[in-house]
Amino acid sequence: EHPVADKQVAIAKTSDNFRFAAAVAQFGMLLRDSEFKSAASYTSVVEMARKARGNDDEGYRSEFIRLVESAQLLAKSKPEPKKSIDTDDDEETLPISKNK
Repeated sequence: EHPVADKQVAIAKTSDNFRFAAAVAQFGMLLRDSEFKSAASYTSVVEMARKARGNDDEGYRSEFIRLVESAQLLAKSKPEPKKSIDTDDDEETLPISKNK
């Protein structure tokens, strides 16, 4: 059994790894349109991830930042949903045959 202290720490005082993980989690909430995303935005994710990039020898963190930027562009250019076509249920429908 381990007690957990309810101690709040300012995000700026946390490690690069913690802040980068928070940016990844925030991005996930944006993609899912989570009800818990609060004021999260693609811009805030990129900003947090850039500041927390730290040592990125393999380039994975830089790749994540590019991925978020791409998602942001796609979200901005998202087409409007297609409108459904109303059909009258009163109209007679005929089966379509493949044989002519």
